[in-house]
Amino acid sequence: MNEYKSVNKIDSPAITTLDKSISLSKSSYPSQNDRDITEDKTHNTNGVPLSMDQTSVHPLHLPETSNSNTDSQFNDLNIGGPVLSFYKNKVVLLTGATGFVGKAVLWKLIHSLGTSIGKIYVLIRNGSSKRSKIGRPTDRIRNEILSNKAFISLRRSMGADVFDAIIKDKIVPISGDIISPDLSITEQDKATLVRDVNIVIHCAATLDYHERLDLSLEANTLGTLRLMDLADDCKDMEVFVHMSLAYMNTSLPDDHVQERVYPMELGDPEELLKEIVGLELQDIPKTTQRILNYYPNTYTFTKALTEHLIMKRVDYNRLEEAQGEKAQWPVAIIRATQVGCGAYEPLPGWVDGVTGANGIIVLMGSGTQVLQPDIGDSVADIIPIDYLARIIIGSPTFMQPPGSRFILPYNEVLSGDAPETSLNVPHIKYFPLIYQVTSTSISTIQWNQAYTSIRSYWMRNTKTNLPTAGEHFVSNKTFFKAKSFMRHYLPNTFSSAPSTVGINNNSNHYSGNRTDLQLTHRTIELAARVVEATQPFLRHRWYFEHQNVKELHTLLESSSEFTLKEYRHLDWQSYMINYCFGIHTYIAQAPSGLRNITVPPKWDCALYSKYSALNGSILDRQIESVIFSLSDIEKRTDRMLGQIILSLEKPAYEPREKKKIDEWVSDFDASLDDWCNDDSEILKDGGNIAELGRWSMRVGEDDEAIKVVVLNDRRVGKSIRQIIETSGVPQQTVVGEAFKVLQRMKERTQIAYIWFAGSFLDSLFKRLFTTVRIREEDILQLKDKIKDKNVVYVPVSKTILDQLLVWYICLRFRLPLPAIVCDEALALLGPISDILRIAGAYFIRRDQSIRSPLNTAVSAAYTEALIHEHGALSMLIEKARSRTGRLQSVYRDGILDMVIEATLERNQTREMTTHRSTPSQSPIDGPDNNETNLFSPKETVFVPINITYEKIPELRTLIDQVLDQKPRSTKSTNARLSLPSNFLRPSATVAGRVNNKENGFQDQGKYGRVYFGIGEVIDLKREVEKAESSLNQDRKDTEKKDHLTDLVAKNIQKSQHKASIVSSVSLVAAVVLFGRATNGLSMDKVYEYVEWLRDEIMKKGVLLDWQLGEDVETIVPYGLNLLDSRTNIIIDGKRTAEHTNVRAVDHADNIMDLSYMANQLVEILLPEALFAVVYLSDGSKQVSENDLFRQFTFLVELLKDEFVYPWDRKKEFSRLFKRYIKQDILTVVNGTNTYEKKMTMDSDHTEYTRICLLASFLYPILDAYWITSCSLSALRDLPYMPRKIVPILSQWIAAHLISGRRTIYREVLSTEASQNAVDNFLVIGFIDAIHPKTKLSPDAQILLLELGVTTSEDLITVSDRMKAEVQNEQNKINEGKVKDILGQLEDIAALCHEIEKYRFGAEAYGKNQLQNAQVFDKCQNQIRSILRAEESYAVQHGMRLVREEDQMVQLVYSLKAASNDSMMGGSSHSNPRRVSEVYNLKT
Repeated sequence: MNEYKSVNKIDSPAITTLDKSISLSKSSYPSQNDRDITEDKTHNTNGVPLSMDQTSVHPLHLPETSNSNTDSQFNDLNIGGPVLSFYKNKVVLLTGATGFVGKAVLWKLIHSLGTSIGKIYVLIRNGSSKRSKIGRPTDRIRNEILSNKAFISLRRSMGADVFDAIIKDKIVPISGDIISPDLSITEQDKATLVRDVNIVIHCAATLDYHERLDLSLEANTLGTLRLMDLADDCKDMEVFVHMSLAYMNTSLPDDHVQERVYPMELGDPEELLKEIVGLELQDIPKTTQRILNYYPNTYTFTKALTEHLIMKRVDYNRLEEAQGEKAQWPVAIIRATQVGCGAYEPLPGWVDGVTGANGIIVLMGSGTQVLQPDIGDSVADIIPIDYLARIIIGSPTFMQPPGSRFILPYNEVLSGDAPETSLNVPHIKYFPLIYQVTSTSISTIQWNQAYTSIRSYWMRNTKTNLPTAGEHFVSNKTFFKAKSFMRHYLPNTFSSAPSTVGINNNSNHYSGNRTDLQLTHRTIELAARVVEATQPFLRHRWYFEHQNVKELHTLLESSSEFTLKEYRHLDWQSYMINYCFGIHTYIAQAPSGLRNITVPPKWDCALYSKYSALNGSILDRQIESVIFSLSDIEKRTDRMLGQIILSLEKPAYEPREKKKIDEWVSDFDASLDDWCNDDSEILKDGGNIAELGRWSMRVGEDDEAIKVVVLNDRRVGKSIRQIIETSGVPQQTVVGEAFKVLQRMKERTQIAYIWFAGSFLDSLFKRLFTTVRIREEDILQLKDKIKDKNVVYVPVSKTILDQLLVWYICLRFRLPLPAIVCDEALALLGPISDILRIAGAYFIRRDQSIRSPLNTAVSAAYTEALIHEHGALSMLIEKARSRTGRLQSVYRDGILDMVIEATLERNQTREMTTHRSTPSQSPIDGPDNNETNLFSPKETVFVPINITYEKIPELRTLIDQVLDQKPRSTKSTNARLSLPSNFLRPSATVAGRVNNKENGFQDQGKYGRVYFGIGEVIDLKREVEKAESSLNQDRKDTEKKDHLTDLVAKNIQKSQHKASIVSSVSLVAAVVLFGRATNGLSMDKVYEYVEWLRDEIMKKGVLLDWQLGEDVETIVPYGLNLLDSRTNIIIDGKRTAEHTNVRAVDHADNIMDLSYMANQLVEILLPEALFAVVYLSDGSKQVSENDLFRQFTFLVELLKDEFVYPWDRKKEFSRLFKRYIKQDILTVVNGTNTYEKKMTMDSDHTEYTRICLLASFLYPILDAYWITSCSLSALRDLPYMPRKIVPILSQWIAAHLISGRRTIYREVLSTEASQNAVDNFLVIGFIDAIHPKTKLSPDAQILLLELGVTTSEDLITVSDRMKAEVQNEQNKINEGKVKDILGQLEDIAALCHEIEKYRFGAEAYGKNQLQNAQVFDKCQNQIRSILRAEESYAVQHGMRLVREEDQMVQLVYSLKAASNDSMMGGSSHSNPRRVSEVYNLKT
């Protein structure tokens, strides 16, 4: 052992109790105790923190919670482990519980030890003290601790009953103050503590780095010794834990720092204590100055002094024990470096006060640079607070009484070249135990890496502008100071900081009042002081020895609640972003509804990938231009982004200024030129090109090859021959026409264009959305399943961005890059069309009715050629973007048939692999049907995709189209129109509210989050096998092909539905809409219903955007912000509280906005909603299972054109029927097959309201169908009418029914639901479609044409097939089958009355049956009133028509006249009026 020699060995114990030997100052100056603030954490149902690479629940799901939760975690505590055994029935005395560390320790004790611990005495100052916040200890615990979000979240996860019982029975406040000689504890409390306490955890301290020396000494040093005096008196004292510092002495060299106490160069610690205590007030500054020559501040000095005095005391106690007196109890000194936010507990990113490293994050968020430029490669030694709390609580478990044979841990110096591992002498007991808690004991991150994550958060969430890590961390300090002063310090002084910190650019609720600004100033001032105090330590490169912590890691392995293994590979990037989020939320006081941007485990963000290989691709680099400067390029990109977003948000038919068009063309061409002439050569890198698949290096270089392939296609040749044979047109002319078709549709792109499109889309999506998230598992599985196969991506059509987003995801994640199939109408949309083109889009006429056979053949040939060339295609199977937010029925445009045919048949004789192909034969000759193909095409798979948008840019335009009204504009409305009604908010008001500049932020990320769901891959080969096995082989080839196409389309939609990821915003929208029945809901009810819907979705196993650790108090405000709460929602009062009323603005535009967002939820809970409507229908109290199933079936059949049903009707009904019985909502009546509806508003208000909430999803649609059936009462007077006017007629009737309060749902004004109803009425046989030329005279056709109804559009008439349906139904009854409600309805009037039974308020149907039956007749009378005219429209035009034709034309004209413009789309513009204006509906 000669290697070691003591540096500062002290032999003489000199102190028993300072309070007995020294007269202490009784000054009661305020002491700066730890402060409070909160944030988020994640744990699973067993309380085990979820690591970043493992979760027991899906990372988007919040675990179910219940007030009755009595998991073994909290009661029986069958978790096991040494920590639990040690603390069982033990009593803990905790100090500093209102501070950051103390609060975390208390949280962990409650969370993980539950009811097993004996009691937790919390020493806390009384409100009678001038130093304390107002309130008694009990009040302070309630107001300063239990009201903290960490404890609120814990109460919710444990269950209110369990948590409240622990607080009541286990947490005991003790009034006291550590600066008082007797701790200000009453005799009774002291007796209790002496009798009960086993463990003391001392976290209290004054954190004011510049506190007056004597006051700092009172709190940090003398307070500790007084607690040790109390511990000496305790009868069953077992362990004393003292919280200390790792950063104390700046004079230590940059080397290993041992788990030892280093000497005080100021002199003997005991003498120093006596000297300071005896100082007069005027002598304190002089002594303080002497101390500051060795220590940076009084806080670190008093902490170092305390450690020395603890050593003295332990040494003295050892002598007493050797003399047979009381044994020394174990002592642990916990030294921490910089304490940071929680990694997993209590909540991810949870912080409390401006302490530790918090000040650095606060100031960086304000745009102030606090990190020195030469420490970039130094370790950012930050430790998570939850890691520290586990060590503090876990360390006493393994400590034993030291006895009298131990060595005091004064620092040792290695002699010679002694190995580092010999610092701790084996088999020698050191006491007290010192635990140096440092990031080197888990994993480390350098400051430049931490800075990058911090910068990313603040740049994405505030207006703060920070330089990159490469710009900030430089070795030349002079250069750095000059550059950063000019670029960053001047625009980001402390005076500007309050306007940036605390503001989230996605919120509309920021209030820039004086209080907020003053609070922010105070916060920044405190942060600056904290950072100033820690700066001397950050420059050092110490390595803190942590052998004791390493041993503790091993010892805690068996304690699941306290294991430290999940911290060993901490994801520091996510941690630092969580840290910023915590600072932003709780210290900078961000607006309500701010959500964390950290991506959940097993997910990635396409815009900000956590993988450097993906995040550093060409998409993220800045192009090098030989002409334009970096500033010019940034300005150009910003102009282009502005134009593209404007083209998305504004209707396409609004003319653009020529100046803007020219500007776009100039910028677009300049960008393409820059990318084509990039000097970096990175675009020519073979690896980058290989990832894209086969794409042209230059535009047009494949033209000749593709021409040969397409014109030699068998289908094209056949079509050309048919045209020549039937029309006699020369072959050259027909071939030329085929080539023109090809030229119009083909893609026009090249490698450089593709990279530019990817880079531009990256900027666009970052401007529009906060994040685009995708599951890593989906990407990995998809790559495996599409390997060596052709792939066809099929996204649900919601926005024009769908296919561009799919294309971008493929480029980002290195998936086969698809050519994009677009309708030719998309080629005329200006900027967005240009982006589509360079991304590889080609344009097909999708409407088969206007697509010639030659066009179809060329389209099929070109599609096949591209599939084989690129190996990937992106297409839609719906007709257009969804205007309701729901899945739509499949549109038969023949493109899916083309894709299938491209795989299964051989229509092309060459593969387009060279650029110099030449035609081998004339296209009209074509290959023989039996000719063998020269290549073997790969198998084809379809990839269903469902993209969830929290909000889409085109929403306003889609709503205007649904309502058939003119677009919203900031321009004043025409003076001749009537005053706006209560149905619709004036456009100018909407624009004014939306464009409110109060928050001062650009609209970056205003459309929220995007979730990219990938469904189960559909293998075409397997689908062919299924189709062959399910279809009679005697069928014709065309029937087989149609069957296969239908089967593939059906399975694609089913897979799309399963790929849904529900946005939490849709939950909020659905609940707000539900409140219309009661004129709004209180905020606490909104919270309650949103949580219940969350639980319902989770039960179905559907992914939900509700991350672990997020609570409803965050989700609801966030949802209200995304729903345009200033425009669409009214929140009563200036401040939001539990009883604040929340209601939707009852105007058609606003309701349709909310409805679009809520409809995604309706798709997921559609079976539940259908069953709820059936349960609440027609007021019958008793019903049979067959009756319920018949009603359920009726609704499914009625709405089959409104929804896509990926589930089995009988299975879903059976599941829900059993559920209602299990929950006693349906009960058997006397053992019969009859069931009683037990649930009413009076019997169980909560459950009944939940049923009503589910039913409310469908009530607006049912009302729309009911009103459409009412509008068809016109067919009683007219034998037929144009199918096209039914939605307009329904809208007209709906307006009258709204005025008459016959419906509360503004959604009935939608022409989309009415059109779907007409389509379905045709399918189920209530009306028939006939061609106008078979019924109308030429004069009538001419008049209709003038009114915008073409002769190609069907007429509808009452079906005469109902008698056959009734007969079929009778046959079913005779055969003993269940009666079909639809089959029993004789006409449209009967259908109308049947739908009435399921409407909102249907439980009172019997009472109002007569009144309801009259609605159909009243609607007929209303229609008759507009048919009457002194001189009909036909007569005015000098035409004499038969009565039926005359009245039909008059009906069309009357509706046109009401709107004062074209209603049927005869002109190039949509109907230029608002719904309220056309029908003169007044407030």
